[in-house]
Amino acid sequence: MVQAPVRVESALMGALLLVFVVGYGMHWLRRAFRQPTPTERSERPSTHLLLMFDAVQRLFHWSNFVALGIMTLTGMALFIPGLFKPLLEPIGINGLTDKIYWHVAFAWILLALIAVHVIWDTLVARGWWNIWPTHRDFSDARTRARNFLGLTHAYPRSPKYDIFMKTFHWVLTVSLMILGMTGLYFWNPYGVFPGLSYQTEFLFRIAHDLFAFLLVGLIIGHVYFALLPVNWPVLKGMLVGFITSDDYLKHFGVTKWKPKAYAATQARVVSSTKIKSKS
Repeated sequence: MVQAPVRVESALMGALLLVFVVGYGMHWLRRAFRQPTPTERSERPSTHLLLMFDAVQRLFHWSNFVALGIMTLTGMALFIPGLFKPLLEPIGINGLTDKIYWHVAFAWILLALIAVHVIWDTLVARGWWNIWPTHRDFSDARTRARNFLGLTHAYPRSPKYDIFMKTFHWVLTVSLMILGMTGLYFWNPYGVFPGLSYQTEFLFRIAHDLFAFLLVGLIIGHVYFALLPVNWPVLKGMLVGFITSDDYLKHFGVTKWKPKAYAATQARVVSSTKIKSKS
């Protein structure tokens, strides 16, 4: 007898998302109108405009946002048939086959984007170290947690990515790896992968559903924190590439992150382009 595909109960997945939403709600009540001021001193940068994200990093981020958005919409629609129907039908996504096609297509697009991101940040921008947790990150996290609970007035300055953003990056990475491996098995269009035992496939389906909703919770959080007024300078940096020295001094510290001058970076790009055009 053929076993029916196992899926996690939608109520359980809804409860998982509710945990995320409640957590973000608690943060909003505590921080939306009373953002603490760093108590650590820091020097003012010598230039007014500072490089936050270069053009390739910004292009990756927004392309990644679109790819993950479409994957989330189609994935949720596969999990709960009829969900997001008013959003998907106008762009030509109708029925099970279309949802799978778009879901898989943007999974491959996302994989290509991640490959470019890793190569660029490792070999060109050389900013890969920005997402590696350090001992100071954990120390700062303890101070921030105590401040959040009202146990201290001390509040540390941030590096380019604090421990929460670094954790977000790594949990996102692990989630996408698990989703990619399990999703590739279920897709298996040419029968390349051998059939697994029912118990193993059961674990694959549970893992795919759980990490899919974990990913949705992370995306909701990422959007929530980006839209907080205190983070608008960073959001602006993701749009235009730079942050002003005034905004930098409100949150960051030169001992934790020392960005390059934006004007100097732009000048090098223009100079390099002129040299190439002459040659």
